[in-house]
Amino acid sequence: MTQLALCGTVAACGSGARSPDFPAPASTPKTGVAAHDGATNHAFAETTESPQPEAEASSDPDERTLSAACGEGDAALRTVAAHLAEQQTEASRELDVDAISYALRAAGAPYVWPRAWLFSGSEGEVAAAQSRMQHWLGGFSDGGARRCGVSLVHQPGQRISVGAVAVDALADLEPLPTRVRIGQWLELRATLHVPASEAKLVVMGPRGAPHPVPTSFSNGKVRARFNADQPGAWLVQLLGDVEGGPRPLLEALLFAGSEPPRGLMVTKAPGEERAQTTIDPRAALFQMVNAARATERLAALEPDDRLAALAQSHAEAMRRARKTAHDAGDGDLNFRLEQLGLELTAGENVAHAASAALAQRALWASPSHRENLLFPSFNRLGIGVAPDPDGTLWVCQVFANAR
Repeated sequence: MTQLALCGTVAACGSGARSPDFPAPASTPKTGVAAHDGATNHAFAETTESPQPEAEASSDPDERTLSAACGEGDAALRTVAAHLAEQQTEASRELDVDAISYALRAAGAPYVWPRAWLFSGSEGEVAAAQSRMQHWLGGFSDGGARRCGVSLVHQPGQRISVGAVAVDALADLEPLPTRVRIGQWLELRATLHVPASEAKLVVMGPRGAPHPVPTSFSNGKVRARFNADQPGAWLVQLLGDVEGGPRPLLEALLFAGSEPPRGLMVTKAPGEERAQTTIDPRAALFQMVNAARATERLAALEPDDRLAALAQSHAEAMRRARKTAHDAGDGDLNFRLEQLGLELTAGENVAHAASAALAQRALWASPSHRENLLFPSFNRLGIGVAPDPDGTLWVCQVFANAR
């Protein structure tokens, strides 16, 4: 029997410069989706919403057993899990991280930081699959409500393939349309499942810089309005300042005056191709940060040993805590700077990914994480990388103005 947890699952969050406790993005947009032919894409959901309770239990008793062991069922997650299991059966390969995230958007799910798991074995190994799946589920906890989708495929020769996709939902989204008129005003409504001191919506259109929009937040309820005033793809991201610092809570894709693409075109971070030939992940990340700044004609950042030590310590703290956060039990960035006697204008990005390139790709692609990468006043950078036994990397980038 074989199993695979998709270690490429990327988690990233950024702490902004002008408001150290909460990110305020400013950057050039990137939709990361392919062009389309204008025909209706019936495979893409009409709305993005959560949760999506499963209409009925599976007719397969083994699948029901695994689903019950995984957690609260969600129809969108099961759709993606079914794709994983079928693809493993038909092509003997797994979806990559970008494809999983896009598949969730196509299924109408706003979840962020999904985890995926695959198992292949004989018909008699359902109990073993359940045990291994529960071990995988115990390896992460983002708080909130655990949601899960499981699909079991019976193959020829008394074989089975199992796909599972799980998330920890920190918030739920009321229905938001995925297709809108150009210039249409939209209202986002969400409910948080965890305490937060602040929440805001960030909108990234097909052109122009991402920007926060006025957001009402009270008693765990969020409301925000925005105008899709340009044709093309829009990415909206709800951010919350929760335990451990600011992080994305929900994301939704919508398309103004156009149809969703039929396939995903992965848009790499600036400098990614060159950095992938660099063995040292710190050096690779440094190259990609400065390549990103070059796209906006910004000065390259210089390495800073003090910031590098600070970043390395925090990367190791995240690895010990098994969570991506600005406070992994060692204090937030402001506290850690004060402990070193440093009075600097500073910002921090953190990520957990299968490689340096994927970590930077996640930070670059998110509306809420480019500000530190492109903040004009920063001139110094320290990067910390803590390799995990599973092969993934815990990454911390600390930016500062230290003239």
